[in-house]
Amino acid sequence: MTTPRGGLRVALLLLLTSLLASGCALPQQRLSADAIRAAEQAIERPRTIALLGGTGLAGSYLLREALARGYPLRVLSRSPQKLAYLGDRVTVIEGDARDPAVLDSLLQGADAVISAIGPVPADGAAAKGISSAVTGKLITAMQRHGLTRYLVVSGAGVAAPGDDRNATGWWMRQLVKIRYPEILRDKQAEYQLLADSDLQWTVVRCPLIESGPYVQPAIVSLATPATFRLRAAELAEFVLEQLETADYHRRAPFVYSR
Repeated sequence: MTTPRGGLRVALLLLLTSLLASGCALPQQRLSADAIRAAEQAIERPRTIALLGGTGLAGSYLLREALARGYPLRVLSRSPQKLAYLGDRVTVIEGDARDPAVLDSLLQGADAVISAIGPVPADGAAAKGISSAVTGKLITAMQRHGLTRYLVVSGAGVAAPGDDRNATGWWMRQLVKIRYPEILRDKQAEYQLLADSDLQWTVVRCPLIESGPYVQPAIVSLATPATFRLRAAELAEFVLEQLETADYHRRAPFVYSR
């Protein structure tokens, strides 16, 4: 978990006060009141997340974890009534993720984008290619809005440079290729769109995601998945923590549960 912003702010102000009281200063100048206010605002400034897929299995856990961490949320949904239970805790944008105007509305005031979008069986043929179609439009929309941070939940079957799959990882990819060939092609195309972009993306490659409470931190590997399962709560914690670090910028880690 991250350090509460309030505690960090207090610690910083105490440090600045101590420096001023002791007469210490930065080279050739003292810390001004404006500098103190700027530092305080930088710490307290809320970072708003634009979330896609927030009513699905992984997305609902991401939504709850983001709220628990105090992030303001703008959530895209074709069925806003599914999020009515949250009241005014989130801003819901209604519409289709493939509509550029809807994406412009979603990204207004956002600082980072998280997507857990995927094909919905009930959509039939309309769901084909959904991940690459949405990410392609999001890349363009994010450039218009000056956004760079994009995290996307993907599948363990997706291949990336540097992979060194063990037997479990190899079989996992083969099973996905056999059972979900169209979804794998779509997710692979999504990865390539991001790899070719200038965004600071992270593609989180997941095995089978299952509902369940948080047990322990997810395991991360850049070479191969080691198990066939991932608890959704542990996925959510990993994804949200990536907003605080550049460890996996422009990388595609495998994330899985013990």
